[in-house]
Amino acid sequence: MVHFQGAFNSVHLRKHWTRFVKTWFNQAARKRRRLQTRQAKAAEQFPRPVSKLRPVVRCGTIKYNKRARLGRGFTLAEIKKAGLGAAFARSVGIAVDHRRQNKSVEAFQANVQRLLEYKERLVLFPRTEGKAKKGLINDATQETLGKLAVSQNNEKVVLGLPEQGKREKPVKLTKELTDKNAYRTIRQEWSNKRNTGKREKRAKDEAEAANKP
Repeated sequence: MVHFQGAFNSVHLRKHWTRFVKTWFNQAARKRRRLQTRQAKAAEQFPRPVSKLRPVVRCGTIKYNKRARLGRGFTLAEIKKAGLGAAFARSVGIAVDHRRQNKSVEAFQANVQRLLEYKERLVLFPRTEGKAKKGLINDATQETLGKLAVSQNNEKVVLGLPEQGKREKPVKLTKELTDKNAYRTIRQEWSNKRNTGKREKRAKDEAEAANKP
C-alpha cells in the first residue's frame, strides 16, 4: 500500500509560467487610436450626435438604487406616450429597449418629459433641400437651419443626467404620517393584486348560486 509519504519520482515544477503572462505595452497607442476613431466618427456624422438619447434609470440593488444613471433605452410605453414610434425613434437618435418595463410612475413621467424636451430641440434636415416634410417630427425649415449654428449642441452626452440634490430636506412628523403603516399598506396592495381573480370568481359563483331556484 502507498502511504503518500514518499518523495516524488520527478520534480513537477516546470509550469512554463511565461506562456500565461500578458503585456500591455501598446496601451497608450490604443488609447490614442480610440480617440482618433471617435473624432473621425463625429466628423463623419456631423451634425448628428455620436451618442444616442438614453433614459434616466436607477441602479440595481438596495445599496445603489438611490443613484441615477443613463439606461440602455426607452420603453415602448414611454415612446408611445411621447407620440413616437419605436422604428422612427431609433432613426432619430433615440435608444429603445423593448425588454425594459416601467415600475415607477415618477420615472415614467420623467422619461416621457425627457423625450418631449428632445423633440423640441431636435432639428431634422430635409432629404431634399428646400422641401420640408411633415411627420411625427417635422423637417426643419430654412429659417431654423439658419439659426442652427447658434444653437448647436456641443456637449458629449445628449441631454445629460439632471442635477439631483444630495440630501432631502427634513419633514416635520405629523400624526397623519405616524399613523400610516407603510409595510402593511404595501402587503395589502400586493394581496389585492394577487387575489383579485379569485375574489371575482368567488363573487360570481355566489351570485349564480343565489339566482338558482
